[in-house]
Amino acid sequence: MDKDKLYEQCVVCGKGIADGVEIHADHIKPKDRGGDNSIENGQTLCTQCNNIKRNYSQSEAGKKYLIKIYKQALANGDQKMIKFCQDVFDAYDRHGINEHIERPNGR
Repeated sequence: MDKDKLYEQCVVCGKGIADGVEIHADHIKPKDRGGDNSIENGQTLCTQCNNIKRNYSQSEAGKKYLIKIYKQALANGDQKMIKFCQDVFDAYDRHGINEHIERPNGR
């Protein structure tokens, strides 16, 4: 992939300038949580994914995004995706990651 194209698309959903979405420069670890302005701490996100992430860490944003995917899978009756999401929620629980973000169905 052309390196310049990487900066023209969202690292989460893959949509980019060519799709008509606005791209934002984002701190992976927010500055108010000790992040810096280094290239290693930067990523590109579309407006929608950036709004989901807000001021969360990557693992927090990932869990929030997974909750959104899980709810869509429930609405669509997509059993394969429901099971996948439940397995990932179980991994969050097993490792004690982001316990402050309640998983759906209160497990």
